Amino acid sequence: MSESRRVTSTARSIQRSWLWRLFKLYFWLDLLLALLAMGCFCFYEELSALGAAWTPGLERTVEMGAQGGFFQRVRDAVYIFYGPEGEMHAVTVKPFFNAALPAAFALLAFEAMSLLRQLLFGGRRARRLLRPLDEMARATRALLERQQTFEHAPLDDERLHDLEARIKSMRPEETLRTGDRDLRGLEDAVNSLLARLHESYQRQGQFVSDASHELRTPIAVIQGYAAMLDRWGKSDEKILNEGIAAIKSESEYMKKLVDQLLFLARGDMGRSRLDMRLLNVSELVKEVYEDSQLIDRNHDWRIETEENVAALADRDMLKQCCRVLCDNASKYTPAGGVVRLRARRAADGGAMIEVQDSGIGISREDISRVFDRFYRSDPARGRNSGGAGLGLSIARWIVESHGGHFEVLSREGIGTRFTVVLPPPRAAAGAERA
Repeated sequence: MSESRRVTSTARSIQRSWLWRLFKLYFWLDLLLALLAMGCFCFYEELSALGAAWTPGLERTVEMGAQGGFFQRVRDAVYIFYGPEGEMHAVTVKPFFNAALPAAFALLAFEAMSLLRQLLFGGRRARRLLRPLDEMARATRALLERQQTFEHAPLDDERLHDLEARIKSMRPEETLRTGDRDLRGLEDAVNSLLARLHESYQRQGQFVSDASHELRTPIAVIQGYAAMLDRWGKSDEKILNEGIAAIKSESEYMKKLVDQLLFLARGDMGRSRLDMRLLNVSELVKEVYEDSQLIDRNHDWRIETEENVAALADRDMLKQCCRVLCDNASKYTPAGGVVRLRARRAADGGAMIEVQDSGIGISREDISRVFDRFYRSDPARGRNSGGAGLGLSIARWIVESHGGHFEVLSREGIGTRFTVVLPPPRAAAGAERA
């Protein structure tokens, strides 16, 4: 069957459906209007005859006409009803019938014209509505035909060898362009893959460079103090104590750095498993608050929590994330400054954890990069503060593994607020099953 015949056949089916639905609508509408008109006639006659003595429970009957067809008998019918005292009232239907007949004919004429219009022009309207779908179907079939033509016309070996040689000779920053239209789709796929590989290599190289730089400094410090101890520490107790303290400090820093690198490496490889359970976030934040008060007495720690804020999460991981945020707030807030911890419900039923400090703040340009590994937005955020620039990267991995995200608000010289937003428990459970 041709395309035009298929569309016409569909349009006719739609037209017949519309016509039948319109006929049923008019039939039930006419029946409702006829019953409503008869009810109004009966009520008007009863109220006119009885006045205030009218009640709904009157005895009523209708006597049809004795001669003629159905409509003649209806026109000659007599409506009879009895009053409260038993008196009979008889009303002929003929005056009402003759008055309503013109309106009925006008309504039937309008409905007949509407049905005739639908019969004559409904098919054209249906075809006009089907035209966008028909054009979409034609375009889809054309694409399928082009794809089948391409599949049944395989590339010759010479063109494939040329493509392979071009890929081998490319530099990392170049894109593949052979000028062959048949290879354009393959070129785009290869260029996208090469771009992702190039970006991955750059990130890996930057990560290795940063990690090497972070490890080089403590190694150099340890080697320097070891040499100093070898020369003078054996006889000088002051130098011996200074060297031991420095080596101990640097080795602890290296251990912490290596542990963080291993944590991120396991996360990147998908080897870190989360023990997801329903937990009370308010209680967890209270524990972190109490630990922070005990460890750091140089700041004013405050807490604001709503009761029974729930989340589906790994308790240890989420607690580690909170500790990272509290550790950062403590490092970059002057002594005596205020650090606030909050736990509250989000609008969608999820959980929100806020850590807000009154420290040095972060510039607007650096906010988008504070979660990058080894990134420090300010010289003050260096090794002197005891961090390697991996804490927020670990916190972000934990939060994103829970299906949540971070919101950061900061003003230089005023302070910073990190907000952890976790999904509702039901949404988190669905994502976990998926």
